[in-house]
Amino acid sequence: MEDGKVIIKEETAALENHGNGGIDVEQDVKILVSGAIHKDDRTFARISFMRGTDWAEGIVPDGVIEKSQGFTEEEIRGLEDYLVREKDMLISQAKGVNPLRNMLGM
Repeated sequence: MEDGKVIIKEETAALENHGNGGIDVEQDVKILVSGAIHKDDRTFARISFMRGTDWAEGIVPDGVIEKSQGFTEEEIRGLEDYLVREKDMLISQAKGVNPLRNMLGM
């Protein structure tokens, strides 16, 4: 659902230290995965990264961070690398999000 009603599936991940733009492995980054969005014959998902008050929002399979606050440019490049590297897994997770189940708190 695109109109500001994105259903979210949450997982906590520490991004690996190689190719991640210097994000500390010890610091948890929460990753929020929207449900799969189908628009104009495309399937994509919105991905949010949160670390304390820092946040970034991107899209897969494009692998682009569209908005961010608090992450450095190097970290943004690392997050984009992560989106590209893990796009199949992230799209698979997005397809597994059940909006009705999430609405009902199940």
